[in-house]
Amino acid sequence: MLNVVAQTEHGVRELIQKLRWKPSRVISLLEQMKDEGLIELQKNSARNSKRGRPKKIMMCTSLGYEFLEAYRRLRMKPLRARREDLEHAVEDALYTERLVANGHSPFKLFMELNTIVHNIKISSEASGTIRG
Repeated sequence: MLNVVAQTEHGVRELIQKLRWKPSRVISLLEQMKDEGLIELQKNSARNSKRGRPKKIMMCTSLGYEFLEAYRRLRMKPLRARREDLEHAVEDALYTERLVANGHSPFKLFMELNTIVHNIKISSEASGTIRG
């Protein structure tokens, strides 16, 4: 959707028609992209004789253009994974689910493990300088 917004100026109705999505989905994604700074909504400067709300035009922000460029570069690099890699990822995900089900925070446990590894590294470096 961001790619469509970046190509030309569209109003919400035009975007819904072009994408052929439900209005609620389009509006929800537009709000999310607006909150993330990818787009901005501007009132149409052209005066219409029609009644009702002024038409809002979606404009891609510089962050939005940067995001699209990064996305295009990443699409050029396909992910290569072996079956074993995917199996390990599934095992890790199941292990994480078990940790959460037992009331543990995987992030907190990771940080504790990281601290232990860091302390071992410092200890081994210190003992190496004492011997040397």
